[in-house]
Amino acid sequence: MVDQEYFQISCELEEHHVLFYTMWGLGKPVFTNKVDRAAVSFNEEGAYIEFLFNPDFWEQLDQYNRLFVISHECLHVILNHGLRIRDADNTRLCNLALDVVVNHMLVNKFG
Repeated sequence: MVDQEYFQISCELEEHHVLFYTMWGLGKPVFTNKVDRAAVSFNEEGAYIEFLFNPDFWEQLDQYNRLFVISHECLHVILNHGLRIRDADNTRLCNLALDVVVNHMLVNKFG
């Protein structure tokens, strides 16, 4: 991702909520085929948030939906979802349930 795109996303995230803008500023976009669509994690040193995007998925999105996906991943961090499902028997199913919660919150915010 070039700097111009990164900063454009920052400006547009601020229009939706300062938390999304702030978290994006603390993070680093990483394009990888290790995820199907998108995910969020912390780098090994815990120095910053990694926003993981599948490059094919990212290219299919328009700017509005890119902002939605970034905000979705931010809410997973804000709501502490990683720790909440850490010991779950079925983390995939738990993540799907958490996605519903996050998307409901975002639809209210994004319209």
